[in-house]
This record gives sequence, structure tokens and C-alpha cells, in this order.
Amino acid sequence: MWKDYSCQPGEQIAAWLLRCWDNGADSQQLEGREAQQLGSLSRNRGIERGIGKETAICSLWRRLLSSVRARYPFKEDLVNSPGKWATTDEGIQYLRELAVLEVIYSDLDDDEVSKDPEDVLCTRAMWRKVIQSAPASYSNSLAAMYFPDMDTPTVEKVSSWLQIFEENLCTSSSLRASTLAVRGTPRNQSSPAPVRGKGSPRRMPRGTLWFFLRDQGGDMRKWDGEPTFKLEARVRELRGKTAVKKGSPKKAVGVVAMETQEGKQRSPRCKTKLTSLDPVNEGSERAALVGTWPPARVNPPQPGTSDPQKYKALVDTGAQCTLVPSGYRGTEPIRISGVTGGCQELSVLEAEVILTGDKWEKHPIVTSPEAPCILGIDYLRRGSFKDPKGYKWAFGVATVNAEKIKQLSTLSGLSEDPFVVGLLQVEEQQVPTATRTVHRWQYHRNRDSLALHLMIEMIHQVESQGVISKTHSPFNSPLWPVQKSDGGWRLTVDYRGLNKVTPPLSAAVLDMLELQYELESKAAKWYATFDIANAFFSIPLAAECRPQFAFTWRGVQYTWNRLPQAWKHSPTICHGLIQTALEKGDAPEHLQYIDDIIVWGNKAEEVFEKGKRVIQILLKSDFSIKKSKVKGPAQEIQFLGIKWQDGRRHVPMDVVNKIATMSPPANKKETQAFLGLVGFWRMHIPGYSQLVSPLYRVTQKKNYFEQGLEQQQAFEHIKQEIAHAVALGPVQTGPAVQNVLYTAAGEHGLTWSLWQKTAGETRGQPLGFWS
Repeated sequence: MWKDYSCQPGEQIAAWLLRCWDNGADSQQLEGREAQQLGSLSRNRGIERGIGKETAICSLWRRLLSSVRARYPFKEDLVNSPGKWATTDEGIQYLRELAVLEVIYSDLDDDEVSKDPEDVLCTRAMWRKVIQSAPASYSNSLAAMYFPDMDTPTVEKVSSWLQIFEENLCTSSSLRASTLAVRGTPRNQSSPAPVRGKGSPRRMPRGTLWFFLRDQGGDMRKWDGEPTFKLEARVRELRGKTAVKKGSPKKAVGVVAMETQEGKQRSPRCKTKLTSLDPVNEGSERAALVGTWPPARVNPPQPGTSDPQKYKALVDTGAQCTLVPSGYRGTEPIRISGVTGGCQELSVLEAEVILTGDKWEKHPIVTSPEAPCILGIDYLRRGSFKDPKGYKWAFGVATVNAEKIKQLSTLSGLSEDPFVVGLLQVEEQQVPTATRTVHRWQYHRNRDSLALHLMIEMIHQVESQGVISKTHSPFNSPLWPVQKSDGGWRLTVDYRGLNKVTPPLSAAVLDMLELQYELESKAAKWYATFDIANAFFSIPLAAECRPQFAFTWRGVQYTWNRLPQAWKHSPTICHGLIQTALEKGDAPEHLQYIDDIIVWGNKAEEVFEKGKRVIQILLKSDFSIKKSKVKGPAQEIQFLGIKWQDGRRHVPMDVVNKIATMSPPANKKETQAFLGLVGFWRMHIPGYSQLVSPLYRVTQKKNYFEQGLEQQQAFEHIKQEIAHAVALGPVQTGPAVQNVLYTAAGEHGLTWSLWQKTAGETRGQPLGFWS
């Protein structure tokens, strides 16, 4: 029995538990004493202590699940990363191991909840992990197997799909001749000519066929498990009908020319021309790809010619690369990930591109026979373009000529040193001290080698600059570095224990919402922002206050000689000292939030002079400012995570893109994280509470997490609302301004919105939505 249920050397916990399940652990009913007599099963002391803890009779499977959960309270602590799997059997094994993790962190006390891994619902998060670890030849097709319009399948069902998938894959080589007929649909004069690339033509992926049939209104349950050649036959039939109905494709875009080593051998140059510019949605910054044309390939010209090849393309500013359907293969491979988690292997080659008949420019192009034709932001941001009607288009670049606007980043005294630290010329600060000693050991968490190297470098830097020093103290808090949004690391300590026993201090930091209203009321045309480099580390601490901030790194205890991060009073103290320095220097009008500062005005020159004056005051006080953190003057700027323009608050495009690409949450923790992210922008969304109420319900402790149809619809709906969120403001004053409050009461609760309108306006501008 011990042999059947003991963990093998090097075996991951999820794999060990799955093997125990397969060996019948659920049928082994044991008392606590009997379980203890089994000996060491897990090779983990923490797990061993829990296996025999329950004295009553229960199954060995239940004992193993509860003991593993007690040892690892959070799923994130129990990482299961097998690397790349090579066969579908290995993929099914990995999926079942993920199901075991779901069972571990389910409600183990609820007898109605199945503890069988095969009964676990295969969530999108689980399926995404399977795809990400799949071979490159599988990932694209597997990504198409998960459909939003179908009920979430069980692991058992998905395993059978994978087996069918492998069977179809084995027979795909005999079907290549028929797939050519699928691509050879009738084309009119405006369509590109068909192509033959080097080597054998690829078969059309099953996922492409599946999506085509689904978009045509087919019953996809009928096609589940059917061999690929039957799907191909149906696609040929439907395309034969639609080719007659469609007529000429809609106006699209442009021209691309490709030149590769292969192309040089076959012809001096292969060019492709894009002749007009027709965005999918000129009012949207991210155009939706709706398939107004079929993917096409282009014949290479005959050897010795240089005829350009024309492509019709869609403009998508959300696409990070430009794609062209072509049989030419570049020498550099590239993997492109989709929002479903699937990856596709393509190739990159250098091409010559001409758009709207301007001039030929070299640009890297991603190619594949099945790739859609997309002009991505990587090419579009190169400048502005004029269409045949004379209209000017600019994507991802400023339409205003800013060459003559002097930037604050050109001022002298700004630093380019990433570790620069100033030292404010003030008395060493007496700060509140803890009412009792707090000593907590360093956490034992694995960090990758790069993070470890950066930590060593940061410790060395701050010690050499006098920010920290070696010490011996009865206090100790665990070092807990935090990764920043730019990929760097912030040297922080977990002071939660110390914060609990630290006396309070009156907060002097401006409320975030109050600051936003203040900035809205300015209705400025130009802005500039900057922040102080390592502002906390620029403030000296009194010697008697330092011991409470001690931490340990590699057996050596250090403490802070300057104000530390993550201590609860650091923001208040820092904000007050910076404010005092600016007041003493008679700084012009500005807004400050701790170490972040913004100035504004109606002219760029005015903003430049204001910003220059504030920066000079801070530098004279011996603060340091990084050149990279100085932005403006500009008409659009981001301050405290919010995009500002003409006194209006906007949701930044990077936030919109981040939320748009998020997968549906797979558990309560992921749901809470999603709600926390979108909740920050709730004032931009009418009826926010009603929209997200299905998601809030599944996060309640009394409710079991369920990703049902209602939750899926709420998730997709709120993402759409974020993408189309309205700008708020500006706040206006004066006798001609009228404030209007709209309220509504319904069965789902109350909603209200505040608007401002002036003479001649019927509705006015929104200031916020609440619910």
C-alpha cells in the first residue's frame, strides 16, 4: 500500500495526488492511527503532519487533499509547471493535474461537491495553461477548441476532445489536396491572385474551419468529434455560395513589398502595394477585425521582374505587428499570442512598404499563408498618411507639431542615474516609534536568478549611498521586494506587523478624489508632470527611531537611515516635507500627491516656465529628479494613472487594452482582482453596480464560485463599457453653469449621475456616474 501511495523522488505534488487517485485512494477508509502507520507518503513534513490529524474514519484521498491544503493555503504556492508536453497523453495528464489543484482548493467539507478530478469544470484559465505548454504545432488549433457559447466542459470531456484531436491530426497529411480547394474560392478582379509558396502547402487548421462554420450559424455541437475532412467539405460548400453573394470586397488599404533571401534567389524584388487607407472604425482607437475579406496569398512575380503585389488590409491600432498572408518564409521565427491564450508560430522578414502612394520604406513584416492582412500600430505610428480624398490620418502619434515646444526634460540638473537618491537638507526626522517590539523572520520564497541579482545590486547601491546600514536590533521585519510596472524592483519591507503597533499620525495627504476634482476645474490645455526620485530615501531619520525598521538579508541585519517604503506614516511625512519646500520656494500653482507633481496652463510656454520653477526649487532643496520621469508640456498627459486632456478625465488606452485582453476569472480570487481593476473606473460607467452584480455574488463567502452564463455576460459587458467609457469633466463655475443631477430607481437598485451644462447645451458634460 505504501508503494502505491508514496511520492516518488522529483514527483510534483499534483502528479503524486493524481497517481494516488488513480490507484484508488478514495476507496481506502482509514482511522487517524492507521494513516499514521503508513509512514512517510509525501516526502514533506508539513503534509505528513496533516495526514493523520483527523482521528475519525475518512478516505485516504480526503486526508491527502486536506493535508496538502493545510500546508499550502493558497493555490499560487502550489505551482504546477511541467514545461512543454509533446503528446496528447502528456497534455491530458497535465490537464488532470490542474483539475487536482481545483479539487484541493474546493469546499472539502461539502459532500455534494465532487472530489473526482474528472468532474472538475475545465475553466478558461486551465485551458490557457494547457495551450501555453502545448507544442507550437498544436497550440493554434487547441485555442479554437474552447467556445464562449458552450457550457464549460468537464475535464473528462476535454480529455476526449484531445484524443479526437490527435486522431484527426494523424490523418491530416492525406487531406492536404482537399484543403487547397477550400482556399481556391472564386475571386473578382479586386481580389489578389492566388499564390504558391515554397514547399508543400499547409492544411487549413481545424480551428479556422470551426470558427468559419460557427460564424455561418452552424450547430457546433453537431460537428463535435467529426473528422476534419467533413468540416472542410462543408466549408467548401458554404464558400462556394458566399463567393457569389459577396461581390467586391470593401475598400481597404495599402501596399507591402517583401524582399527575402528566398526572394532574391527567385526574383530581384517582390513588392506589394497598398493604395488607399480605410480604417475599420475611424472613431475607435482599436478597430475590430470583422472579416470583410478572405485571407489571401499572393503569387511571387516571375524571376527577373519587380512587379509590386497589392494587399487589401484592415487597420488595427491594437495589433502590435503588421501581418501579411504570404507563402514567403522569413528566417526569424515569431510566436504571436491571442487573447484566448493560444499561440501561433509565424516568421518575420524585412519588406519594403508603401502606403497611399508615398514612398517605399523598409519594415519588418510577419507572414504566414493563413495570416490575416493587418496594418499594425508598429507601422502606423511611423507618421501621418493622406488618403486619396486628402484627409490626414495619424495613429499613435501626436497630430500637433511639437518640434518647437521646449520640453522640461531638457533642463539641466536632471539625473539619468536609475539609482539616484537625494538628501533633503532638514533636521533628522523624529517619527512615531512602535509601542512594543516586533520580530518576524524572513519569508522563504523562491525568486528567480535575475530578481536575486537585482536585489543584491539594490542592497549594495542603497548601502553605499547611506540609505541603509548594518545594525543589531531586537526588531526585525521580512524583506519583501515588489516588482514595478516597468519590470524593475522596489526595495520594500513587509511592515504590516510594525504598522499595527505604531501610534497614529494625522494624515496630511490630499484625498485622491478631491485632487481629481481640483484638476478638472482647471480645464487646462497644456500639462507637465514629474516626480521626485526615491523621495522617501531622501528624508533622514533620527538615530533613535531607526532600530524599529530593521530587516535581514542573507544573514546580515540592516536598518534604514532614511524614511522607508511600506511604513504607514512615510507618505504623510514625505508629502508634508515636499510641500514645505515648495512653499518656502514660492512655487507657482501646482498640485502635489506625495512625490508626484503636476502643473498646467493654456499655453505650452506658460507650463514650461511653471514646471521649470518647481523643478529648480526641488533641486535646490537637494531632492533628485530623473530625466525619464519629467513629461511635458503636452496636451495629453497621464497623472496618477489617469489620462488628462482639456480638463477631462479619460481611461488610459493601456488600461483599456489590459482589461480587453483579460480572460474570464476562474475562481473567487481572480474575480476579486478583476473587480478591483475595473472598479477604479466605476465613475465612468453608468449603472456599474448593476452590471457587475453577478460577479460580486460569486465572490461572497457564503456562495460557491460559479462561472455561469450570467457571469460570462457580465464580464464581457463590463469590458465593453470600459472600452467605450466616457470622459468626465471639466468642472466649470459661474452663473451660466447649471448642475443637473439625474436619478433613477429600479428593481436592481439606485443610479444617479451629475452633469453640467451651459446656455445652449441640452444635456451637457458628465462629471460622474454612481450606483
